[in-house]
Order: sequence, then C-alpha cells, then structure tokens
Amino acid sequence: MPRVFLDSNIWFSAFYGSQNCQKILEAGKNNKINLVISQQVLKETVRNIKEKIPAQLDNFKTFILDNPPEIFSDPETLSKKLEGLISVEDLPIFQAAQAAKVDYFVTGNTKDFKVTELKKLTKTKIVTPKQFLGAFPYLNIPKPSNPMMIR
Repeated sequence: MPRVFLDSNIWFSAFYGSQNCQKILEAGKNNKINLVISQQVLKETVRNIKEKIPAQLDNFKTFILDNPPEIFSDPETLSKKLEGLISVEDLPIFQAAQAAKVDYFVTGNTKDFKVTELKKLTKTKIVTPKQFLGAFPYLNIPKPSNPMMIR
C-alpha cells in the first residue's frame, strides 16, 4: 500500500470541494493508501480552514479523528543537500515526508519543487492530485457521496 504525504493545500482543497483531493482522502479512508502528514501541515490546514472555510472545520476534525493519518514531527534541523531544490517554506514539510519514508508527496504547488532532481536524490515522487490518481487507476476511488462532507 503506498505511503502518501499530503501537503496542506491538498487537505484544504479537499474540504473546499476539489474532487481529486476528495478522492485521495477517500482512498485513505478506505485503507487503499496510507495517509501521512506532519505537525506543521496539520497546523497550517486547521489555520487555513478556520480563516477561509470555517464551516468545514468540524468536518475536517471529524475526518482526522475517524481516519487518523500518520502524523510525523517537524524536523529539528534542515538538510543542506535539499536547499535550492525546494522553496524555503516547503523544506521542513518535505523533510518530514522524507522522515516518514513516503512513496508520494502530493501537492498542488509542484512549481515550488525541482521534481526530477528531488526524485533522483530522495526516490520520492512529487505529484499533483491528478497525477497521483492517474498513477493508481486500479484503486477505483469513488467520488465521495457528499463532496463537501468527507466523512
């Protein structure tokens, strides 16, 4: 089962209404993939949902409590070998994903990463939600029954 780290923009987008992001959460909920996040991603997601779509905060909390992802600590130090390959603000998030030994790092901001170089260096595939879903057509991830209420 693939280990999949979801960036905060993926969690937010799922609760904002992105069908691709919702399908990824459904795959985690249905034990087709292992969802992984970091403490920083969890905090960022809560903050962004509170600020931009507060009506979804309870749904997010319920999803996390009912379908707990693996939550990894934020790194204490940042790797020099990754500098210049990732935007500064994403470096601790990607390092947490590396500590979690994930297969995929799913983000809506692939432009912030030198994807090819990072894959060679870390073996982690950095993909968009659409690319991730395209890599696993056999998962047959259904569209959530109520898109704004992922439960």
